[in-house]
Amino acid sequence: MEIQQLARPADLQEISEDILGFDLEMANSFRHLPPVICMIGTDRYDADRALCVVTIASITRREEEADLIAWFLDHLSQFKARHPRPKLATFAGSDNDIPWVMERIRRHKLAPQKAKVIQQFDNLDLRVEYQKRTQTNQISLKGLEQLVGIERNSGLSSRKVSYILTDVLSRNDRRASIPEKIYEYLKEDVHNLLLIWERWKDIAFHEHLLSEFEYLNKVVQLVKYARKLVNDPPSRFNSRQLAGIRDFADRLDEELGRAIARESFAEFRLCPVPPLEPKHPATQRLRKKHEHLASIELIDGKDQSYRLGRQLQKPKGSLALVRRDGRVLMIKRAESVERAPGYWGLPGGVLEQGESPTRGAVRELDEELNLKGIPVQLLGTQPSMSKAYELFWVEVLVEDPSTLRPRAEEVAEARWVTPQELLALQPLIPGAVEGFRQFLGPRWAPQQKRAGPSVTAR
Repeated sequence: MEIQQLARPADLQEISEDILGFDLEMANSFRHLPPVICMIGTDRYDADRALCVVTIASITRREEEADLIAWFLDHLSQFKARHPRPKLATFAGSDNDIPWVMERIRRHKLAPQKAKVIQQFDNLDLRVEYQKRTQTNQISLKGLEQLVGIERNSGLSSRKVSYILTDVLSRNDRRASIPEKIYEYLKEDVHNLLLIWERWKDIAFHEHLLSEFEYLNKVVQLVKYARKLVNDPPSRFNSRQLAGIRDFADRLDEELGRAIARESFAEFRLCPVPPLEPKHPATQRLRKKHEHLASIELIDGKDQSYRLGRQLQKPKGSLALVRRDGRVLMIKRAESVERAPGYWGLPGGVLEQGESPTRGAVRELDEELNLKGIPVQLLGTQPSMSKAYELFWVEVLVEDPSTLRPRAEEVAEARWVTPQELLALQPLIPGAVEGFRQFLGPRWAPQQKRAGPSVTAR
């Protein structure tokens, strides 16, 4: 095991000495190598010399892992001895770094009392803190750095670091060493954790709140999963339990519909999950989705302010997704239409005043193709390519497709397509592939680069 101390010039005006930065980098376990920890970075700030001092311990052999974990715990203990109320600054340390260390403590049978020092640190997990303030965890460390105006000098990413470390370990050479650029990367990483924490108070978090459409999609996913349990019941679920799930999904659907009609979730109420088999995996998944929604505070408990971004009021459109025998109904828009002329997409259009997404999808299907539809479920929303408004994806059942008659002034052609045929349609409205991937899964829209001109989707 090798231990180094590296100093970096730093302009940290308000960071106190009781904050310790912690980052962890590992080899890439997807290359059939054990996920060996290669580096742990800890940090202290020397205010007199304006230096960020990073202590790094690294290993290149698996048999040194226990020594590395023991060193890290001793390092924390020494820091704790100097600072009665120490804080540990990480990014996603609660989900990744700390659980990994705890698992290695158990694996190597280290003294449990040594691990207690980790619990004695206040946890400053920047991703968790960001989620508390914005209600969304869609943020990366790079995103946080950009948010507070930090520009990285290192051109490496965490994934690139992982691959470099994997190459070092795969040599199976006792003389193998960690490249210097990895040390530079980690030194910058730990410094930036502290710099972000210092600038935390200056971030305008109201500009990054979870939007109403993002919250809507989370509710839709919960409804869809509940309906899936009803339509394809797991084993050990009796009729009473299934009736409870059906009632739960219906009430949640009604609440969602009222929120869409009001164009706000300010009065939305999340109904409780019915009593179910507690240890069943399906029950646990349902409860986990419900608990995540319940953790989102729609109304701030301190000042009673509404916390979601008010975006449901922007103009909206509905797209009708009609499936039949493994195919989806697509239309080629007439050359005379204003938006995306000549492009392939789903039937649909802009909602009329006071119209619900499901009614709008059914109306557009009738107007464009002379098809009578029955709404099945709201699949979710997707931004238009211009970001000017949101598109609701609605699954619609058409019992009699023989009445299909494209309206010439709006639709040049209608076609039932398979997943392979969908990707072959040219030109395809940008965003369609991403929408199919989001709502129907990767089979309908595998990742691939598409060529062709850009256009603003409706």
